[in-house]
Amino acid sequence: MMLELKAGATSLERLESAIARMQQKHGFVRVAADAPQFPAGLAALLLTDDPQRNLEVLDACVILPEALNGLGADVARLVAGPEASAALMQRFAVARAPAVVFLRDGDYLGSLNGIRDWQEYRDEVARLAAGPARPRPIPIPVRDAGTSGACA
Repeated sequence: MMLELKAGATSLERLESAIARMQQKHGFVRVAADAPQFPAGLAALLLTDDPQRNLEVLDACVILPEALNGLGADVARLVAGPEASAALMQRFAVARAPAVVFLRDGDYLGSLNGIRDWQEYRDEVARLAAGPARPRPIPIPVRDAGTSGACA
């Protein structure tokens, strides 16, 4: 008898499965980096990254749909894969994934970074969704201290 060993799914394959599940089970729509505008009304956009760099990304794919249930069906549920998230993170001045950016009629409401205690996460989702629009953060490029022109 010969035992055959198969390689497990890569971290990006697991993320793709999680995103597909979000789309099929929870009605999320995948967006591209060059999405010119977002849907009218309230929208929650999940920004992802390779789970090998940050395991919380896979947790966010499970937790966010549940946290959004408290907002009702009127929230547009959006997700960006790692290839689109980098540009969107820069657009919304998000430092790291996973992050959820909240928008209303395209206006920025705020973002929720990382994973937190369940109740704190739900409270923050509700607060951001109900909050007023605010100016979008200005992305500031960070340079290595050894690079000329960097701040001392």
